[in-house]
Amino acid sequence: MTELWRGFANMAATAGREVVIAKGRGSTVWDDQGKEYLDSTASLWYMNVGYGRDEIADAVGAQLKQLAAFHTFGPFANPPLLKLADKVAELSAMDGAAVFFTSGGGSDAVDTAAKLARRYWYEVGQPSRTYVIGRQKAYHGMHYAGTALAGIPGNREGYGDLVPDAATVAWDSADDLRTTIERIGAERVAAFFCEPVIGAGGIRFAPEGYLSRAREIVRDAGALFVSDEVITGFGRVGEWFGSTRFGLDPDLVTFAKGVTSGYVPLGGVLAAPHIAEPFWRGGGPTWRRRF
Repeated sequence: MTELWRGFANMAATAGREVVIAKGRGSTVWDDQGKEYLDSTASLWYMNVGYGRDEIADAVGAQLKQLAAFHTFGPFANPPLLKLADKVAELSAMDGAAVFFTSGGGSDAVDTAAKLARRYWYEVGQPSRTYVIGRQKAYHGMHYAGTALAGIPGNREGYGDLVPDAATVAWDSADDLRTTIERIGAERVAAFFCEPVIGAGGIRFAPEGYLSRAREIVRDAGALFVSDEVITGFGRVGEWFGSTRFGLDPDLVTFAKGVTSGYVPLGGVLAAPHIAEPFWRGGGPTWRRRF
C-alpha cells in the first residue's frame, strides 16, 4: 500500500489492489505490468483526443520554456489564454461571451458559476436571489457548491450543511422544477444547474421536451440557466457543446475536462454578455475569484 489517498475509493477495500496505469497511446492504456486496456471511458471523461499526442506535448513543452505561468489578476494576461478565450467563446456559439478560466477542473468551474450567479443578482439589485437548484442523479463536482447541488446521495451524505439555499428537483420532471421554484419563490432563485446529458448519474438523456420546458420555466422565473458542460463539452454529444445541440441558450456554461483533454488542468465558465455587463462596465465591481 502506498500513501496515495485515492478519490472515490474505499481505501480499506482497495488496499493492496492498486491498478497502476503507466502508459497510454490513443484509446489504449497499459498498467505497470504491461497489461493492455481499452480506455472506453476516456479516463475520467476527459481524454477526448486520446493519449500520446506528440504535438500537444511539444506545444506544452515549448510554452513551459517561454512562460510557464503568470497570474491574470488586475491588468495581466498572456497570449495563450487570450487566444484560448476567443476560441472557446467561438466554439460555444454564445455571441459576445466572456470567458473566466479556473486553474482546476469542473468542481472549480461549478463553484465559480454558483458564486457568479449570486454575485450577479447582488450587482443588479436583487440580492434575495440566492437559491441554486440542481437535479437528482446530477454530478456537479465535489467542492462546496457542487456538493450542495449533488443529486447523487452518496456524494452529499456526511458533510452537514454546506451552501445554504440549495435545492434538488427530480431529474426528469419539469413540473417538479416549476413547483419547487413556486415553493421557494421565484424572486429568491438565482440559478438552475443542468447537465444537458447526466453523466456520472448514469448517462441519462433528458426525456423528450424536458430541456426546452425547463429552460422556459427558468426564464419565466427570471433566474439563470447554467449548463454544466464539464462532461458534454468539446464534442462529446455531436456539437461542441450540449447547450448548442439542445438549443438551451444558457446564461452560464461551465467547462473543463475536454478543453485540454487532461494534458494540463484547466476549467472555466462562459458568461453571456448580460451576465458579464455589471462587472465590465465603468465603475463595476472586482470579481474576486482566482484563476
